[in-house]
Amino acid sequence: MPRRRTNLERLQVGAWRELLDVVDVRILQAPSLDWDQVDGRAIGYLKESVAGTAWINPLALMVGVLLTSARLNVATVLSRLYGMHVRWQDLFARYQLHTFADWDPCEHLPRYLNDEVCADSVKTKQDFLFWYRSSADHVHDYVRALPADLQAIYGQWEFPLLPRGIDHQLDRMAEVIEDQRHRRKVETDALTPHFAKLRGEAHLRWNQLFRLRTKVGEVIALVTSGQASCPVAFSYEETHPRQRVHARLWDRRSFVLAHADQYSRATGWEARRQIRAFRPENNTYFLEVVGTELLDDPSPGLMSEQFLWFGDVLRYDLLSEGPCLGTPEEVKRKQAYLHSWGYEIERRCKPFSSGIAGLLAWPFEQANFLRKAQARAQGPLLLVEPLFAAVTFGLAALDFFTTTGARMNELLQVRLTADCLYTMVVEGTQRLLVRLLPKGMTRLAEYVVGPETRRHFERVALMLQDHYGLRPGEPVPAVAFCKHHGRAALFPGHHPYLFQYGGQHLSPSAITACLRFLCHGMVFETVEGKAVVLKAHLLRHVFATHIHHVEQVPLDIVAVLLHQKNTRVTGYYAAPPWHQVLTSANVILDRFATHLGSLDEAFVRAPAELQRQYEEVKERVGTLAKVPGGDCTCHGQCPVSFACTGCVFKVPDPLRREEIEEQEQWALIRLEQVKRRGLGPEIGKMQALLQRCHVEKEEMQLIEAYQKDEHYEATLRIES
Repeated sequence: MPRRRTNLERLQVGAWRELLDVVDVRILQAPSLDWDQVDGRAIGYLKESVAGTAWINPLALMVGVLLTSARLNVATVLSRLYGMHVRWQDLFARYQLHTFADWDPCEHLPRYLNDEVCADSVKTKQDFLFWYRSSADHVHDYVRALPADLQAIYGQWEFPLLPRGIDHQLDRMAEVIEDQRHRRKVETDALTPHFAKLRGEAHLRWNQLFRLRTKVGEVIALVTSGQASCPVAFSYEETHPRQRVHARLWDRRSFVLAHADQYSRATGWEARRQIRAFRPENNTYFLEVVGTELLDDPSPGLMSEQFLWFGDVLRYDLLSEGPCLGTPEEVKRKQAYLHSWGYEIERRCKPFSSGIAGLLAWPFEQANFLRKAQARAQGPLLLVEPLFAAVTFGLAALDFFTTTGARMNELLQVRLTADCLYTMVVEGTQRLLVRLLPKGMTRLAEYVVGPETRRHFERVALMLQDHYGLRPGEPVPAVAFCKHHGRAALFPGHHPYLFQYGGQHLSPSAITACLRFLCHGMVFETVEGKAVVLKAHLLRHVFATHIHHVEQVPLDIVAVLLHQKNTRVTGYYAAPPWHQVLTSANVILDRFATHLGSLDEAFVRAPAELQRQYEEVKERVGTLAKVPGGDCTCHGQCPVSFACTGCVFKVPDPLRREEIEEQEQWALIRLEQVKRRGLGPEIGKMQALLQRCHVEKEEMQLIEAYQKDEHYEATLRIES
């Protein structure tokens, strides 16, 4: 029988041998610690980031114990490794500590947790306390289980234990949890009034990018058939708002030849001869945005830099790693812009990064060329497919979250198999059911979804069919569950998951990035004026609040829909908003929901409908309130905080058109001011107000036509 290799022997022939120069070799030989099972990301971080510090050996022992002895989740251990290293970097410098023996948790932890000068939040401090306490206990238990002679060796790398008395005095986690609940409730209150608008606008945006993708495909077909040659300038009209989009289709060769004076002679020579990177099979197409022309602008032909809703994302280079690239001044400018939208400024704030090449990022083989070409182009350069894939995933996720209240980990489980997706007749209607494993449960549960959600799932499947080049009926690839997720161990093996791309399962951060890209520019603010950032769990709270207070669904049924065992928790999720306007917002939310049936048109009400609404309200007790541009028909508490322009409760009066025009002129002046200051949310608010003014003026025109038509007398003509 061959001799079993020791950990060190396995290490020396394995991928971890580079740690021999970083970590004390006795840690790599520690009994019962199988370093072959240690995640490569932890090894890489120890080698690249922690090597040479006073805490390299204690952290390495901690990683080995937590992953191979205590068998904690990989994501949990990685977060501890990253967080503790960063905290110790700051604390050792702040308190002038030189060796790990200088670290005294009884002195330094209370000092850190009560340090008001330190910029770390209370939650960050409490996380460090929890990580330290838990890790110290695990390592201590491991060392005490060793023989006495080995305890003396490995005891030198233990985390000094924190006495239980001090431990409990420092624990403020209850305060952190209460603060988190309060903050989430404030954010829920900010988002709930826009529940239907959020869904409707997301559908409109998917349509816009689908049309762009279709038009680009038509232009490419002209080029490949020989009817046109790159570059091809083209335009098409959008309806929300009415605008004409102008763009150019390039391929690598045509772009280099058109900018030959900005490329080397060798590159131009290769492009002319179509060799190397410019061979026909490598000569990929991409788009340059020229600008948009607002068709209802008083100055016809005037070009705007704004491109659909994501023009700023391209212009500021915010996709993928973009926010962290460039000179310090450029990075600072990008981070300031993201901060204006509510994103916390961190060392690596990348809200539109999926971590997958080809999804919200250009594929590797094209990214380098496009980044260099961007410096030579007049407008933003882009590939349509990575953006279309993102909005397709984003819309499917948004619809699933806002119609089921599901969690992120439940969405990730959706797979294209008969045991997950199946149909059933519910009260005479055929419904699609999704069988998933809710958090904290051991049995699968059913989630009932509507036809819209089903259609979005089908769109994702069709997009994946194009992405993988599959034949009709051919299944999508089976992939492993996202290894970064904490529940990955519950879903072993490979399955045809719906949310996958590039041969890998999407991570929660990738889906969040798609959601945020789809909804970028929508302004959601708390009562204090702070921008709210979209998160999957926040949408779960919004769903619970909406169905309980707007749809009047009883709390116990809400708990069943959310798959929660404790209705007290459901009560927290569905707590009423502070302003108590959701009951009176039923009408506006229902009307916004009708957007889903007519997504290609801006919301312009028919004059007959407006006349009927006006006549109905005159029958009520009380008087009509005069508001800018018309009369308010809402006799209860205002559901939109007196943002009257564009409100469905207002009947516009054509005789007071100048009031809307004055508001439009003010918004134009304000828009220029906030553009100069780079205030992203304010820009979005002013653009939305201008759109509402435009819609209201159109409504006035329809009313005028209706009134004129009442007095029109048709002439009878007898024909043979």
